[in-house]
Parts: sequence; C-alpha cells; structure tokens
Amino acid sequence: MFFPRTTIVSKSFFLFSIFLLLAFGSCKKNVLFIEGREVSTQNLVAPKFGIDANTLFAESKNIMISTDSIDSSKVGLEVYKKGGNAIDVAVAASFAVSVTRPSSTGIGGGGFLVYHHAKSGKSYAFDFRERAPSSANRNMYKGKPKEDSLLGYRSVGVPGMVAGLVQIHKKFGKLPLKDVLAPSIRLAEEGFVVYPDLTEAIQESEKDMSSSMKKIFLPNGKAPEPGEVLVQKDLGKTLRIISETGDSDFYNGKIAKALAEEVSSNGGLLSFSDLKNYKVREGKPLEITYRNYTIRTMFPPSSGVHLFTMLKMLETKELHSMFDFSQSDYYHFLAEVMRRGYSDRAVLGGDPEYTKVPVETLISSEYAKDKIADFNPGKATASSTYLSRLNLKAESPQTTHLSVVDAEGNAVGTTHSINYRFGAAVVLDGYGFVLNDTMDDFSRSPGEPNVYGLIGAEANSIQPGKTPLSSMSPTIVLKNGETFLVTGAPGGSYIVNAVLQSILFTLDLNLTLYESVARGRIHHQFFPDALSVEGPATDTATFNQLKAKKHEIRLGNNAAKLFCVKRENGKLYGAADPRGDGIPLGE
Repeated sequence: MFFPRTTIVSKSFFLFSIFLLLAFGSCKKNVLFIEGREVSTQNLVAPKFGIDANTLFAESKNIMISTDSIDSSKVGLEVYKKGGNAIDVAVAASFAVSVTRPSSTGIGGGGFLVYHHAKSGKSYAFDFRERAPSSANRNMYKGKPKEDSLLGYRSVGVPGMVAGLVQIHKKFGKLPLKDVLAPSIRLAEEGFVVYPDLTEAIQESEKDMSSSMKKIFLPNGKAPEPGEVLVQKDLGKTLRIISETGDSDFYNGKIAKALAEEVSSNGGLLSFSDLKNYKVREGKPLEITYRNYTIRTMFPPSSGVHLFTMLKMLETKELHSMFDFSQSDYYHFLAEVMRRGYSDRAVLGGDPEYTKVPVETLISSEYAKDKIADFNPGKATASSTYLSRLNLKAESPQTTHLSVVDAEGNAVGTTHSINYRFGAAVVLDGYGFVLNDTMDDFSRSPGEPNVYGLIGAEANSIQPGKTPLSSMSPTIVLKNGETFLVTGAPGGSYIVNAVLQSILFTLDLNLTLYESVARGRIHHQFFPDALSVEGPATDTATFNQLKAKKHEIRLGNNAAKLFCVKRENGKLYGAADPRGDGIPLGE
C-alpha cells in the first residue's frame, strides 16, 4: 500500500509516542515510593500474579501488624480498634491465621513468641512448641519408612499452641479472651475466601488426608477453587470452647480426652497425661549487641543462637562499604558466614533441657572471630571441612510468622507451625483441627546413617518430653533501648538466613523495610554444599564472580517469607513478603 510522505511521518511519530508512553509507564512501574523515597524494583522479588506491590507495605502511627494472611491482618486491626493492646492483637491474629492457613499452622501445632514491653524495657520469650510424648523413644522410627514420622498418628507430638497463646494473653492481654477469639470463630463458622496457595496445598495433600479431613477440605469431592468460601464448623466449635474455658478443656477436659483417645487408638503415642502435663516454657530472650543495636531472639531449641553467631561473624567487617565496592565479595563473605553458622546448628542444635547447648560461647565475639578466622576472600571453603555427627533433616516451609508493634514500642514477634504441609494429614474428628507431625523434626535415629551417609546428631534425638530443634527465630531489634524492628519468617531451613538478611538490609545497608523483605536473597545451609541464589539478588557479573570463587550455585526461589514491622521517627512501617499471601495493616 502507498502512503503519502506526510502520512508516513505522522505514523512514525505516533508509533514513537506510543513507545515513549510505554517506556515511561514501564519506568514508573519499576519504581515504588516507600518511606519518603523512590525505590527501584530491580533487585526485588515480584509480587504474585495480580498483587499490587503497593499493598505490601504500609505506614501508620498507632499500630502495625504484618501477617501471611489478609484476614489475619484484618482481625488484628479489628481487635486493636476494640481497645486491644499489642498482645491482644498478636493472639487474635495468631488464632485467625490458624483458621485461614490450615496447611501451615493451627491449634494442633505450636510455636515461639518474643514480646517486648516498652514501659519496663523487659523482653520475654515463650516456647510453646510441640513436645515428644512420654512414651516416645530415640529408636521409635529406626528401620521404619519415612512416612511413619511424617503422616498419621505416630507422627503427632503434644500440641502447645493453645496453652501458649492463652497463657500469654492471660499474663499480658487487656481484652477478655472471648473478644479476642470472636473474629477467628466467625472466620471458621462463616468461612473465608480461599486463595491460590491453599487450593494448591489441598490438591498436593489430598492423597494423604484422612477421611474426616477430606470432608472439611474437599467438601464437594475436590479442592475449593480460589474465590470460593471454605467453612470449618467443627473448628469454630473448638475455638468457641477455648474462648469460654481458656486452655483447660483442651488439656484437661473433653477435647483432651477425645484427642488422646483418637491418637492412641490409631497407633500414636500421645496420651491424656501428656496433654495434662504440658507446660509452656518462659525465659529471657537471648541478647547481643550488634553495631550499637540491641538484638533479642528466641532461646534454643530455636535457631536464634546461630543467627547471633552469624551476626557476630559479620560484625568483623564493614558490610556497607564492602557491598558498595564489590557485591560478589559481600555475598561471598555472607555465604561463608552462613556455612559456618549452619555447621554449628547441625552439630549442636537441640533442646537445652536435654542436651548441652553452649549459648554463651556461641554468641561471644571471641568465638565468632575464631569461627571466621579461616575465611578465604578468594575461594569458598568446602563444607566437608566441618563434617561431623550431623542433623541434616530438611524442614518444611509450611510455617507462619506475624509481627506487631504499637506506638509506644510494645512489640510481638511470633512464629508457629504444624510442621509439614497439613501436618500429619489427620484432624481430630468432631473438633476440626489439623494435628501436627512435629515428631519428624527430631533426628529420626541417631547413629543410623541418613541418605547422605551421615549420622544424625544426638543433640536432637527423640526423648520423652523433649522439644525438637527448630529454625523458627522471631527477633526484636532495639535502637537506643526502644523497639526498632520486629522480624521473622516461615520457610524451614531458610528461616534463619532470611531473618539475618532482613537485619543486614535494614541496619547495615539502610534499605527501606519493604526492600529488606522483598530483596533477592542468597542461602547457604552448610549441607548440601551449594549456594542458593534468587535471580534478583545478583547481576550477571556478580554471579560469575561467585562461581569463580568456587561456589556451586543453584538458582531458585527462596522458601522463606518475611513479615516485619519497623518503628522509626514516630512512624510505624509494615512490610509483607511478596513471596507470601499477606499484607501489613495499621492505623
């Protein structure tokens, strides 16, 4: 077709204008306005399909909550508006996320919580994780198929979630427990909107589910589609009982009797006396100083102690200037710190009431300097250098975390789980809550070689009443004695390194809070001897330089999801990980 010259020019100009508009729009999409500054999205993980990144960070003055569930964050804010304090908000949100993320957590599981009380300056740590039943023993899974500790009633540990949340609320909460649980009861009885990850989790676990469980999560013989409503009437009934009786019925009443009877009649070890004798452990958080900040985290069997060892190793170098000068040098040093921290965890990690965990040594500057003394700036150290009697079990990413901070600086970080996806894949019939499979978190059979030909660590062997080693590490950072940052994550073995990097990105590299959760991460867990790298973390040159330093690099998504709150200059900032499903909300 023939076009006059003027038409061709006009058409070219039109196409060029469209190109400029698209380019301008694209640039705008690649910039976020956060905490008063423009932030490039170049090194950030993109949100899930259909999610606007602007919903993943928030700013407020009075309260801020960040969770892995939109409904849970809304419940937290609802309870705050009723007059609730930070503990009320955290407990309400924890029960709510137990309803909306049944593949990750629930009242049949357990967790850790760290609380900072602003007025007194005191911080508290609570261990309400699952424990091994009184009749459990170190060889109970020896020679048995792996499913024995992963699925069904023999994998169930003594749940601690209800005891922990109810007792913490009784000690520090303000509102009546009925008011705190009311929104969660509503979510269970009236239902909530199903999201894609839950549909996928149900589909992946369908073949393992008990018949009672299928009635709940496959209501019409198939997994509910995203956008449909999931109702859990029996769970609502159980939550209503808890709202009226606290933890007494769950541990010493009809729920306890029903739970013990169902587990024991199906070959499990959990007994009524195990429930009756369950005790929440309370203690002081571990504490270190890092670059003039005070950092407090959960005591063992949390992996917070190994987080602190790594921070002390990192403190031996000035990270900001290293990062600016050479990102490959920065990530190489960070990877080598991770390797050494996780080697300690593999050998020493366990319940301090049953095994010696040299906490004071592990968090000392002297130990950190010795640990990193053999660092080679030009070459990765082979993990085989540190091989010993190890616990190299994989941990499930099916966990959850939430962070809460109010205007005064009262702060809560809590991480909880039922272990693997949908726990033991059974529910307590008539009560609607998923049972954990936390017995699989122990070394299955110390002294018996695993698939790598290595020996499980005695420190994490099964013993009656013992709590298994966990990566969960809720952490609070104080600046000049006041709450500055609350951080934590689900994500199995990825948790500690994700929490570590959120601290480094915020404290050392001065990134905004959202950048600290959304930035591409690296991960090294000592064994397998490989450096996991997310695409946005590095450019091609950095990637190649890390390979030249003899790192075996594996590209892939990071399994951890951070949910954090920061308090600075009279403002509260919340951020939810784009890898997850939640949002921050504040007022």
